[in-house]
Amino acid sequence: MELLIDRVDSERKEVLKNLLTLFLHDLSEFNSTIDLNPENGLFEFDVLDWFFEKEGLTPFFLMFDEKPVGFILLQSGPFTNPERAEYIINSFFIIKKYRRKGFGRLACDRLFEMYPGRYAVGQVVNNIKAIKFWKNIYESKGIDVFEKEEIEDDIKVIYQYFEIS
Repeated sequence: MELLIDRVDSERKEVLKNLLTLFLHDLSEFNSTIDLNPENGLFEFDVLDWFFEKEGLTPFFLMFDEKPVGFILLQSGPFTNPERAEYIINSFFIIKKYRRKGFGRLACDRLFEMYPGRYAVGQVVNNIKAIKFWKNIYESKGIDVFEKEEIEDDIKVIYQYFEIS
């Protein structure tokens, strides 16, 4: 199974926008602040353009059989907390058809190979599947994790901080 991480260019921005709608739909189950745009009936990621305009915000497709099966939005540079993390995984998504088949683990392997360093990952506290996924990643790789609960926009989030060398 060959999974590639491919940087999203502006020509494929619309595809990422569509995948983000699916991601936000799934996430809305756990975060009451996420809602449909009443004018077009879509979930919209309000800072998508930033990932194509600002240094330190990088969108990646997860590609399998030459088609996107998910994405990672990675923050670095001025969009991190340099005391704690060089990279923040802003969003990590795999479409349902490809979940529980090893794609998430492969995506983490590829990302960590490409970008070793100190990371932060956050999950909404009631998103048990996401929390379990990340804890399985840390355990399988023998990663020491510092965990901290924080309130972000009135939502309780669990952040994990770790280092990949």
